[in-house]
Amino acid sequence: MPELRIDPLSGRLVSYAPERAKRPHEFGPQAPRLLDDPARCPFCPGREEALSPATLVLARAGAGLKFERETGDRRIKDWLVKCIPNLYPAFSTEDVLRDMHGSRKAPGLHEAVIDTPDHSADPWSLSIIQLQYLLLTFRERLSQLEGDEFSYMCFGKNHGPYSGASLRHPHSHIMASSVTPPLLRREAEALRAGDCILCKDRDPARTLITTGSFIAISPWASREPYEIMVYPKEHRQRFTGLDDSELLDLASILSTLFKALKSILDSPSFNLVLHTRPADAEDFHWHIEIVPRILVPMVSEIGLGVYVNTMLPEKSAEELREAIRRI
Repeated sequence: MPELRIDPLSGRLVSYAPERAKRPHEFGPQAPRLLDDPARCPFCPGREEALSPATLVLARAGAGLKFERETGDRRIKDWLVKCIPNLYPAFSTEDVLRDMHGSRKAPGLHEAVIDTPDHSADPWSLSIIQLQYLLLTFRERLSQLEGDEFSYMCFGKNHGPYSGASLRHPHSHIMASSVTPPLLRREAEALRAGDCILCKDRDPARTLITTGSFIAISPWASREPYEIMVYPKEHRQRFTGLDDSELLDLASILSTLFKALKSILDSPSFNLVLHTRPADAEDFHWHIEIVPRILVPMVSEIGLGVYVNTMLPEKSAEELREAIRRI
């Protein structure tokens, strides 16, 4: 018998129907093919001149690291992570917000982040240090954008053919908009200090990892099997407030979680996104959502906004904990 849960954070309704996992599937996988040609990949080292100047580059500087910006025809060759303008942006400086009463300018920004020079790297094969480099770059670029006119900024990743990704070379996204997404407004109401849902959620049955700073759980009303949420134990509003040691701790957690998902699902497609405090919100508790792309959207999700999940989060957490123990 299906069980219904209302997510206290987003307000979405989820129906848990494990029996639907037994349905016959007439059609086999029809995932789109990713562009995977290292000889022509625009993100691979040696083709820097084919790209627009990078807005931010993390590069080696002797025994340390440094952030730089490319200008004109100058291109940095020995890079570790780099941010570039997205060729097909979802948000741009020319955006306009229209409603039934008129329109106004609503500038945004969308950049691609090249995670690593390694064309064939996957999230579960990146070292903890490589993941830390990526998080350092996210923090630096979002910090740079905080003084601009944007009300909301985030980073995210589409990994694999079912996630919306189009290129094989590992890359992520940084997005910003002067319009706060309605979902984030709804979350901000549930994440006020003193009554914050995430500060209270420490259910052992759904807990995957805890460290001194962070906790990873299977959300109480997850949309997909093996969905994960990672957030600071303390009430922290912005991702950009993390120090270097905390970023290293977070990189270690993400490395473990990626390997656990790989162990259970064998190179899964997934989406990852940061939810951090919008500029126009009074309070927030930032968090990262990792959503494996396993189930195909159906009429209840598209037409009613009701998600149907074939696995309860407590069961997902049990299997993820076992996978983590084997790492």
